[in-house]
Amino acid sequence: MLGRAVFLIGLGSLAAAQDDPTDVLIRLRDRVLAHAQRIPNHTCVESVQRDQYANVSGLPAATSCDALLARRKQAGFSSTLRLATTDRLNLDVLLASDRELYSWAGAKKFEEGEIDALVTQGAFGTGPFASMLLGVLQGTDARFIFEGDTNLAGRHLFEYSFSVPVGRSRYRVKAGRDWVLTGYTGTILADPSSGELVRFAVRTEELPPETRSCEDQSELEYSLVRLGDDDYLLPKMTRQRFIMRDGSEGENTVTFSACRDFRGESSVNFSRTPGEVKPSGAGPAPVKIPAGVPVTVELTSPSLYSDQAAAGDRIDGRLVNPIRDPLQQTIQVPAGAAMTGRLMRVETQWGPPAQVTFAWRWETVEVDGIAIPIRLNPKHRVSVEPASRGGLQRRGVEIQLPLPGEERYYVSQMQGEPAVLHTGSRSEWVTTAP
Repeated sequence: MLGRAVFLIGLGSLAAAQDDPTDVLIRLRDRVLAHAQRIPNHTCVESVQRDQYANVSGLPAATSCDALLARRKQAGFSSTLRLATTDRLNLDVLLASDRELYSWAGAKKFEEGEIDALVTQGAFGTGPFASMLLGVLQGTDARFIFEGDTNLAGRHLFEYSFSVPVGRSRYRVKAGRDWVLTGYTGTILADPSSGELVRFAVRTEELPPETRSCEDQSELEYSLVRLGDDDYLLPKMTRQRFIMRDGSEGENTVTFSACRDFRGESSVNFSRTPGEVKPSGAGPAPVKIPAGVPVTVELTSPSLYSDQAAAGDRIDGRLVNPIRDPLQQTIQVPAGAAMTGRLMRVETQWGPPAQVTFAWRWETVEVDGIAIPIRLNPKHRVSVEPASRGGLQRRGVEIQLPLPGEERYYVSQMQGEPAVLHTGSRSEWVTTAP
């Protein structure tokens, strides 16, 4: 059952009688909840650009979050930050119950596990699709105050503030291996004549030290999106700001596109096995791919440009050499077999010079018209060979460790922005046990 949020009249300017602030907020809430009842029938592509800014002030680290946040308000603060890295993600998002489920764009299953099992690196905030707003307007957790009239781009609006204490909050932040709850505050801008939501902003309380953050901020701008015969209220733009305790900051810009009917198109995966692919169609039993076989895969997708490509994008390839059973020497997968995979990281480190990283994995190979799962590990291009005497290994060989969670990805680095991963590019792999 939907409860009513507590509403207090503050000291803002009073509106005309026909625009009673309580009635406007009730109309806004009812409109949002009506839209929310239909949102679970649709999924959208959530595109995220993540910019990470390094602290280049040269000043000693702030002794507290209060000191750091006060420093951010000083004139010229923006000059103390330098854009360090940029990357992009393309995900499918679905509202289920009171949370959002994610998958890589175009995947057949939504994962029920936590988002950090899918996006293993960098700052990422869930909730902008619907659940963050519903967490404020649904139930009685939030306490609202009318702040008065305001104007945005010449548009007359009502402003409301709200707060949700940690004891009633469902806002979670990753802290090491665990998740912690935090209280938060924010504002809502509403059109008093229509009850339309225009802008929604959220700011967390000071976060515990184990999160390595001082606070997270989100600002969402809303509009109606036409889907079939209905209009749906969705954010047209979301900006999330992550203020870190070391003075660095991250900003995610989130947009939604390609919204479509969910029913009958995908399913929810409760197995917590990311990237699982089931064989489809009738035919012989899937081939068992032996482990330990070196393979070469050639990219057949159109060339990938670093200023356009994103983690989550599908890629296509072909197997250059056949996969043979090492004992029987029979061909299990023929040369030329079509393969599908996915970009897992497309990141630019802003130099000078700029350095671009593409990371990807292969997921399926086609045998007799059936796409079957394949697990590959990248073949390291630098081998440490024993010396000719004494059995000692050769010294001076540079080893670059993969990022945690990227041990199964092939990583290619190149200088210059934009960089291009060309059609026909080849990568070396070794098959592994499923």
